[in-house]
Amino acid sequence: MTISEKVAYIQGMFVGMELDKSEMKVARVLSEVLDVLQEMGQQLDGMDTAMDQFDEELDTLGDAVAELEEAVFDDEDEADSNFDGGDEDEDFFEIPCPTCGEDLLVDDEALAAGVVDCPACGGKFALSFEDEADGSEEE
Repeated sequence: MTISEKVAYIQGMFVGMELDKSEMKVARVLSEVLDVLQEMGQQLDGMDTAMDQFDEELDTLGDAVAELEEAVFDDEDEADSNFDGGDEDEDFFEIPCPTCGEDLLVDDEALAAGVVDCPACGGKFALSFEDEADGSEEE
């Protein structure tokens, strides 16, 4: 039961008691108190309605923010996963270009091919591996 409904119930009891406001001072005061309570109940009902509308708008805004976060941060996560080991099936190695010194990310496929193209200087070079047993390099 809302406050307005409770006040209406009390006002019905007041009317049912047939109290004459013109003859009894207490009845007059009680009538004025009931009028004030009725106004307060109406204002509270209006505030509840406004709060419900604000709640719906806030939910809508929250959904929009979540969609934006997903669009922005998921793209970053995908880009980061390409370089931070996010794809566990593929390993990357960082090696310097012998021509220009630029650090290059080399994947397993390039290692298997044995040749790397440097995007910075355009040079091609063969990957060399150091043989740990005798310290020599193979090219």
